[in-house]
Amino acid sequence: MQEIYTLFIYYIIYSFIGWVLESLYKSILQKKLVNSGFLAGPFCPIYGYGALIMYLSLKDVTSNIFILFIYGMVALSVFEYIVGLFLELVFKTKYWDYSNNKFNIDGRVCLLNSFYWGILGIIFMKFIHPGVEALVDKIPDLYVYIIVGVGFVYFVIDTITSTVKVININSRLTELEKITNQIKERIEALNARNLKQFENIIRLRRVYKYSIHKKLEEHKKKDNILEQLKVTQQEVQAKLEKRMKRLQKAFPTMKSERLSNFWKGYKKP
Repeated sequence: MQEIYTLFIYYIIYSFIGWVLESLYKSILQKKLVNSGFLAGPFCPIYGYGALIMYLSLKDVTSNIFILFIYGMVALSVFEYIVGLFLELVFKTKYWDYSNNKFNIDGRVCLLNSFYWGILGIIFMKFIHPGVEALVDKIPDLYVYIIVGVGFVYFVIDTITSTVKVININSRLTELEKITNQIKERIEALNARNLKQFENIIRLRRVYKYSIHKKLEEHKKKDNILEQLKVTQQEVQAKLEKRMKRLQKAFPTMKSERLSNFWKGYKKP
């Protein structure tokens, strides 16, 4: 049981370190502060899980640098592929894409990144983890239990709330698509009505010599239903864009086929 507590503390530490490094890297690239990762808090779980996989997979092969490199390269590439596939299946969104890199597999992993994983495995096991392990060993048991308890509750809450927000993106998109279709149908109905009115005015002009423009102005009435639909559309769109902006900062190469297809075909009425 003590080993499980220790592994969880490793997970917390490496999730935080990963968040710091990735946020710093992306902030430099984008020239503004970026809260990287999936969660709202200062943690990137994928780095925590990756660190645990590296530790558990490589702890018995640290004596041979070459084997350490190969193990790290393979283990973390498989992990990255599985995580990418899982996120795509669950959230219908590609959070990273290596399709433009040579020797990639479905855009989820690529040879260059796998090479980096191998190098990281060596650096991690030879230089990083020994220091972290020594630090964790010095933590009194009481503090270990407190850290694990608080950390577990925090990660559960943050993961649930962050997941709900991502799921709500699809819900918002469905709502926006529905409203947009309603607006298009309403406009088509109004155009048909106006055409009928125009034909009636032409008929009146022939019989009574009334002014077409005068009669058109009389028949033009503000459509309250259409205006309300447009207001609702703008509100939903603003909420959707706000949530997408947060994710796109964290995952610059993120791709959502459904969202892309919608925006391509979307035209404001």
